[in-house]
Amino acid sequence: MKKIAYISGNRADFGLMTPVLEAVDRSGKLSLKVYATGMHLMPQFGETINEVRKYFPSAKSIDAIFKTDDRLGMAKFAGVFSQKLADVLNKDKPDMVLILGDRVEMFSTAKTCLYLGIPLAQLHGGDKTFTVDEPARHAITKLSHLHLPATKESAERIKKMGEDEWRIHIVGAPVLDVILNEKLPSRAELFKKLNLNPSEKIILVTQHAVSEEFKEAGRQMEETLSAVKSFGLPAVVIYPNTDPGGRKIIEVIEKEKSNKLLHIFPHMEHKDFLGLEREASVWVGNSSAIMIESSSFKTPCVNVGTRQLGRQHGDNVINVGYNRNEIKKAIKKSLHDEKYLAGLKTIKNPWGDGKTGPRVAKILEDLEINSKLLTKQITY
Repeated sequence: MKKIAYISGNRADFGLMTPVLEAVDRSGKLSLKVYATGMHLMPQFGETINEVRKYFPSAKSIDAIFKTDDRLGMAKFAGVFSQKLADVLNKDKPDMVLILGDRVEMFSTAKTCLYLGIPLAQLHGGDKTFTVDEPARHAITKLSHLHLPATKESAERIKKMGEDEWRIHIVGAPVLDVILNEKLPSRAELFKKLNLNPSEKIILVTQHAVSEEFKEAGRQMEETLSAVKSFGLPAVVIYPNTDPGGRKIIEVIEKEKSNKLLHIFPHMEHKDFLGLEREASVWVGNSSAIMIESSSFKTPCVNVGTRQLGRQHGDNVINVGYNRNEIKKAIKKSLHDEKYLAGLKTIKNPWGDGKTGPRVAKILEDLEINSKLLTKQITY
């Protein structure tokens, strides 16, 4: 059996990858080991390693956390985590490591695997985003031996980076496996659990800091919340990731604790979050989930700022700047423009078909791990 490892750094990547991990775990030809680090180990973000262990009880923790809310904190985390990960992987000796996307945990994993000679497979490579995530994602792609992009557009970018075509397999976005195939909580179940009134419209807010703009993160969140509050509707506000500036966003959110219309959560179980995506009357923020997941639910979305600049998305997403009036205008359209809302009923999600997990497991089962896989050279 091939030993497959996955490194998870936060609630978001774990939720997205669960369908793939479960498919690998079910395979009779593959053996899965999950490792959790970073935000998963931090109490202020819900200590979500407990959620990981609900799915995979044998998941190991790698003790590295973000100690400061700035770029130095991110760089220091990368160094500490890389050292500890090297020891763990050298001891456990997986045959292949899976990673997702572009975060610092994934970049650290990629360079560690390169020098340990462990084959690496990246999901969601080739996506176009912005900020520090853009070069990190593409650097990980160049360090990876197997490419599992979600869309044809992303696959073409990987090919243009000089990667062998035989390494590239379009598999779709794994989160759609959950959205299209699994039972999510009903509106009544979800609203009861979250202490919301199911007869009211709600706004969902998920806004993260942008590394290049981290000093402005608090002000940017103030603009978004000001726009959201002006509608007098209940809003579910979820803490950001541990990017530089994230704690400034949390400070702004925490100032609203006494506001009875704002329901604040440090973290949320993934299926509950997907249920909120479906039930929200409008979703506001800059999460990658807005771009990838929301069109499956036909949910109107307002994408704020530069974090997702240039990323593929459905026609349900309105892109705006960090200006409260601009955000208010987009929310108003999302709530009240009948022609716009009617047009959303027929949109399609460009990110996949809900069969990513089994597809990835089959690719890994059939993959020959040899010198051809490990030896890379640019194709031009």
